Amino acid sequence: MPKKEDLKNEVDDNKEEASKEVVNETKTKEKKASKKETKKVESNEKEIKTSKEPEVDEATVIEKIKNFIAKIVAMQEEAAREESEEESESEEKKKKTTSKKSTKEEERPVQIEYYDLPYRYNETIVKVLAQTPKKLFVYWDLADADRQKYIDTFGDDFFYKTYPVLLVYNEDKQYVREIPINDFANSWYIEIDDPKTNYIIQLGRKFINQPQVDYNKVIEHNIILRNDYIPISDSNKMESPNDHVLLESLPDYIRFRNVKTNQERLVKLRSLRGALGKVYNVRKFYDDQYKDELTDDMFDMQNPSSSTRGRLSSSQFK
Repeated sequence: MPKKEDLKNEVDDNKEEASKEVVNETKTKEKKASKKETKKVESNEKEIKTSKEPEVDEATVIEKIKNFIAKIVAMQEEAAREESEEESESEEKKKKTTSKKSTKEEERPVQIEYYDLPYRYNETIVKVLAQTPKKLFVYWDLADADRQKYIDTFGDDFFYKTYPVLLVYNEDKQYVREIPINDFANSWYIEIDDPKTNYIIQLGRKFINQPQVDYNKVIEHNIILRNDYIPISDSNKMESPNDHVLLESLPDYIRFRNVKTNQERLVKLRSLRGALGKVYNVRKFYDDQYKDELTDDMFDMQNPSSSTRGRLSSSQFK
């Protein structure tokens, strides 16, 4: 037989379970009701929004789109027309310019291209040329490396405490002449006294005052130092032209023709007085060669053809 206490406990348990089920059912009902209310609120809001938005006419929208597209097409056509006009104008201008250029080129003579010679070749060099039998032309240059060599040896002020000179060596007559020049020149004209002789021109520099020299550096850079003078470079050897006729190139005999008799004869060149280097007088020459044929007025400066003194005219010379 079950006891009374056990039955009471079971009854209490059943009551608690029943109360829990009731609470759960009420909660679920409340949740469902709240969901329904929220859905009603949302549907009401949507209806309000839709009621506020105006109704759209499809026909008007389509018409507006068509008008917009037509405007865009018209703008594109105008831009293409303007581009074509600009291209045509530019082509016409080009044609005009090319035609002008062609006419100018036809009128303009053909020009030959030329190139300027460089100012210097950066080489240490001295060259001498003969302009006349009594005048020489010398040009020179000093390389940058040699300039630096002299600066390293004698100091940064080397070109301020020295000045350039040209030494004119005449090898045939064994003399030297010094010509002072300046640092701004790279060429010089030299007057000489002795033509038909060999010359060498030397470019050098002289110290203004007695220098203080480090001879170890002088030997190291292979520099020649002669007291206060430094030879830099020698020119080519050149023989100046002769200033008189070279008679040794003439033949041994000269042929003379008598204009009156047309007779010819040979005269030995060495028999002529003063033929070797001396100035020969024309009157004396004719006196010797034509003793019997010259008259006193033979050297009259008048026109021979107008003379009435019995001489032959120029028209009779054959």
